[in-house]
Formats: sequence, structure tokens, C-alpha cells
Amino acid sequence: MDRIREAASDDVDILWDFLAMAAYEPGAAAAKAIPIIAAYLDGWRKHDDFGFVAERNGTAVGAAWARQFGPHEDPAYYRAERTPEITVAVNDRARGQRVGQVLVSTLIAEAARRELRLCLNVRNTNPALRLYERLGFRAVPGMTVPNRVGGLSIWMVWAPPL
Repeated sequence: MDRIREAASDDVDILWDFLAMAAYEPGAAAAKAIPIIAAYLDGWRKHDDFGFVAERNGTAVGAAWARQFGPHEDPAYYRAERTPEITVAVNDRARGQRVGQVLVSTLIAEAARRELRLCLNVRNTNPALRLYERLGFRAVPGMTVPNRVGGLSIWMVWAPPL
């Protein structure tokens, strides 16, 4: 990875590709067709959205972003004030090279600067679960829930130190 840069409004097509990876969908068109997934990027970049893109040789190899869901949103989202939900994905060629760790750490630093908490949901079989725990995300008691593909997902929250 050569650099991490802020995700801009015109990165939306790149982000859709990474959203498809994060959601285990075959491509952006499939992700866009599932409303509960599409909500993570529809209308990117809303005023509270923030995120980052990891690049190697000028090509995006990973992305992570945060979006605040409100009380009017689908109940499948974790809806706590000042706690945007993050999405993280790294392409196959860059996995295991700390790209995800750097992206999530960069999101955490930005959230701390904005005095926000962060949340995410992760499948209990996803190896990234250990990364999130190392970076300070904690499982929300009672929030391990069935996911849309029949497995279990764990809701986790990161809070800035007091």
C-alpha cells in the first residue's frame, strides 16, 4: 500500500466495488440491488459520511467508510446517536498486508477527532473479527444476530477513551 487518502464524492464507483466485497456479493450491481446493503452507499457522500481509500501504484486496494444511520432507518442497522457504522473491504491481493488495519485505524482516528463512536457488524466466521477486537471494538451484549445468509453477525462498538 502506497498511501491512504480521503474518500471523495467521485470515489462512489470504487466504494460500490468494495461494498460488494464486504457484503460477499459478486459485484456492485448485486450490492445495489439489495436495499439493506445499498443503504451503506446510496447518496454518498452525505454530510456526515467520511472514509478512506488505500492505494497501491495508483489503484485502490481497500476502502473503509462510516455512515450514520438514524431512527428512521431500517431496524437492521445499529442506530445510536453519534455512532456511525463502518464498512471495510480489502481486495484479495492486498489481504494479510495490514491494509485493513491501517484503514480501520485511520477511521478510528477520524472518529476520535470528531468525538464519535463507531460501530460495525461482522460475521462470526470472518477473520477480521480479531482485528476489530485488537483495535478496541467490543461486542454489544445481546446483539449477536442471524444475518441475511443464515449465519451469525456480531454487532461491535468502538468508543474513544475518556
